[in-house]
Amino acid sequence: MTVHSPAPEHSGAPRRRNRQRALSAALVLALASAVTACGSDEPSRYSRTCGVVVDGSGSAAASRTGFDAEAKLKATLQKFLSDNKCRKTSFAPITKVSEASKCQVSPLDLDPDTSKTADRERARTTMRAVALSNALKLLRCAQKEEPGSDVLGGLSRIALSKPSGDDVSFDVLVVSDFDQGDTDFRLGRQDLSTAASRRTVIDGFLTSHGTPKLSGADIYPVGYGMKYHTDTSHYERFNAFWTELLEGRVKAHVDTTYRR
Repeated sequence: MTVHSPAPEHSGAPRRRNRQRALSAALVLALASAVTACGSDEPSRYSRTCGVVVDGSGSAAASRTGFDAEAKLKATLQKFLSDNKCRKTSFAPITKVSEASKCQVSPLDLDPDTSKTADRERARTTMRAVALSNALKLLRCAQKEEPGSDVLGGLSRIALSKPSGDDVSFDVLVVSDFDQGDTDFRLGRQDLSTAASRRTVIDGFLTSHGTPKLSGADIYPVGYGMKYHTDTSHYERFNAFWTELLEGRVKAHVDTTYRR
């Protein structure tokens, strides 16, 4: 009688099956992770650094000749903070001597750490309301100081909050008419009639007051040039002065999104 031996099993078959099972398990885990991530309602965290500069000079009053800084803060600040996804936010006043002003409020974290079950968007909205409250406190303090408007000093003070690194963003809302008027320099008395005369004025101004370290920052003015809103020729000279100073010399970028 002939006995047939069983056909030999290929030794590589079990290893292939094991690898296939491992790959299938890995694929299931990857898909599960992807579904979990896509289904998560947790928004990404904010990281941008921002600044708010508030003008408390006489022209900030809610009067016929003023630009009403309080109303402009209420109308723009929370939207600015939301639009720019601001997290760490600092504040600076504009007074007669802005850098030496005693008016100050502490920086805020507008996207603070919370529990996993907390409503992060609600927490952000609450903190933006706190930021507005603090900015209004700063405004009222600045309005009690000696009258004056050292706009450049306010910009230099907020520049202290700018994060290091040329590629790091810094968004700054400046609620001011930008009518510089401090002890040593009054913009309205300067000869801004030609490009050459403006260069001379800017040279002297930056020499005496210093250049704010805001290179690469985005500056958003509110109330800018309102003193000249009915005087086109004066406004054009005023605008040419600040454009050359902020963009040409300081190397910041001026954005008109919130200009009113």
